[in-house]
Amino acid sequence: MDEMKKKEHDDQKLHIAVFPWLAFGHFLPFLHLSNHLSQLGHRISFISTPKNLRRLSEIISPDLSARIAMVPLPFPSVNGLPPDSAESTSELPSHLVPFLKRAYDKLQFPLTEFLQNSDVNWLINDFAPHWLPPIATRLGINSVFFSIYSATTLAFGGSPEDLLRRCEKQVGDLTEVPQWMPPQSKVAFRRYEVMSIHDQMDPDFSDFFRLAKVIQGCRFVATRSCSELETDSLSLLQKLYQKPVIPVGLMPSEVKDSDGNQSWDSLRQWLDGKTQNSVLYIALGTELTLSHDQMNELASGIEKSGVTRRLGG
Repeated sequence: MDEMKKKEHDDQKLHIAVFPWLAFGHFLPFLHLSNHLSQLGHRISFISTPKNLRRLSEIISPDLSARIAMVPLPFPSVNGLPPDSAESTSELPSHLVPFLKRAYDKLQFPLTEFLQNSDVNWLINDFAPHWLPPIATRLGINSVFFSIYSATTLAFGGSPEDLLRRCEKQVGDLTEVPQWMPPQSKVAFRRYEVMSIHDQMDPDFSDFFRLAKVIQGCRFVATRSCSELETDSLSLLQKLYQKPVIPVGLMPSEVKDSDGNQSWDSLRQWLDGKTQNSVLYIALGTELTLSHDQMNELASGIEKSGVTRRLGG
């Protein structure tokens, strides 16, 4: 009887393939999600290119590394990328990101071969592989779109049909609040943000097209959000997509001891010596490097806001 129960329990475990976009702001949330799923007993195959997997292996714990199988796919050559084979957005200026997306699209061939020769049940993918849902369907694999962005950000984009219509419009349309958003909403991009988005678009397959096709082809959408923060946006998103939208939580990084990290030790000692509400923390993303002028503008804005006076600075 015990052996039968064990077999039934094992049969309920899944083999889940995870395929993020080639950016560390995407790798890490996908890795955190993989960690949670592996703790439930599911087998995880984390798929990316060799250089990215080597970098990830340097920052994850040995315990997590033992639970997740890293599956390297050879990085394809693409005209327009530097010869040193940059494999993530962190290694490229924004105007070369479209070429990285073309290289990512070429991963469909080794990825398909891996899926065909594996027992993967479910596939969790990012916004970029517009070609992947039909492949998963043909192989009998359930696909899930996991968004690292908030539900509000996704809702701003609209339904898959709205996203496809955006392909035919000017990117400047993003500076206006869409009609399907709540009347009180002020969510919209600034013009300089739109220009940055435009620089990173692949002219053949825009991000709107990629996202629309991924949403249309998946079984359901998982987003890094929670109902306590985005109740209305999650409800709106489900209406727009006409399929389940599941918030998986914010998945913050686990806080662990520094394990001899001298840089963190000195920073922690400095923080411990400060009084409550006396430190201002500014986060600008995983890959943004400010120019000298931008740093001056940031400092000027902080000074004009009066926050330094409130902090006692």
